[in-house]
Amino acid sequence: MNDALTAQTVELLQQMIRNQCVNDGTIESGQEVRTTDLLRTYLEGSGLDLEVYEPDGAPGRASLVARIEGSDPTAPTLCLMGHTDVVPVTLATWTRDPFGGELVNGEVWGRGAVDMLNLTASQAVALKALARQGWRPRGTLVYLACADEEAGGMLGAGHVCKRHWDSLRADYLLTENGGLVSSHDGELNVTVHVGRRAWPGAGCGSRARRVTAPCPTARTTPSSRPPTW
Repeated sequence: MNDALTAQTVELLQQMIRNQCVNDGTIESGQEVRTTDLLRTYLEGSGLDLEVYEPDGAPGRASLVARIEGSDPTAPTLCLMGHTDVVPVTLATWTRDPFGGELVNGEVWGRGAVDMLNLTASQAVALKALARQGWRPRGTLVYLACADEEAGGMLGAGHVCKRHWDSLRADYLLTENGGLVSSHDGELNVTVHVGRRAWPGAGCGSRARRVTAPCPTARTTPSSRPPTW
């Protein structure tokens, strides 16, 4: 990723943190529409097909779907999924403003900086960059920025899958869960869980297998800092 795209990712992440889409499990919480509006504004004009979906009876609990149509309608569709809500905070345990989105020594601090607004932002930046280049994959690439992940997902991914599946139609999904990183004898390994279906919150059961692969080019850096998510 070049410096310009990195700067866009950092700025987008900071804005998402500052939107304070805190999901406490109640229908009126979250208000992910703030970040959905942010993402729609960011992605508009890049040639992407954009749709926003909000469940009936849950105003403000919006999710966004963006698509780059593939050249082969028989090829599988890949979905990049990130959520836009965050869990509540206990202010007494924070050393910085959890919704400040501060950039400190090259790191963005705030609720959701790791879980998982960082990925939601970077996926959006990558998708926009590809679209502006005129890149067209063989299979369709879909981006889903969903509400309500922190409380089961039924108002977000669950709603989109149940009511708007035609806009998604994903055969494969990349998101935050499904693997662990470990270090042994100086080698970093990534354990990836591969399954046919997602978690119960998306209305599915699961069947999975585990594959562990070495990452010889990766390095780990020990840190005594408290977690920032």
